[in-house]
Amino acid sequence: MSKVVVLFEFAGMTSKDYDAICDDLKSRNKLLNENRPAHVAFEKEGKFCVVDVWNSSEALQEFVETGLKPAFAKLNLNPPAPSVLPVYNWLGVAEEVISA
Repeated sequence: MSKVVVLFEFAGMTSKDYDAICDDLKSRNKLLNENRPAHVAFEKEGKFCVVDVWNSSEALQEFVETGLKPAFAKLNLNPPAPSVLPVYNWLGVAEEVISA
């Protein structure tokens, strides 16, 4: 299992949209996910950004299909595809060695 980092950059999305997505995910018990050990959201240069670390590309894809796509559809949002990159090193609560 190889971790991946995911960068979403949403032009035109607001913190209200983000909160609505989180509320929808929470209502469907999809907000917290043991396969996503890190999540951060912030605004940068007029874009709303989210960075996640996922334990695998497969876990990310399952979340996109069953969590994000339905949430975005409810809000009529059509986000661009995220950047998905392999993790070279991960330091969390406990050290975990990841070979590239």
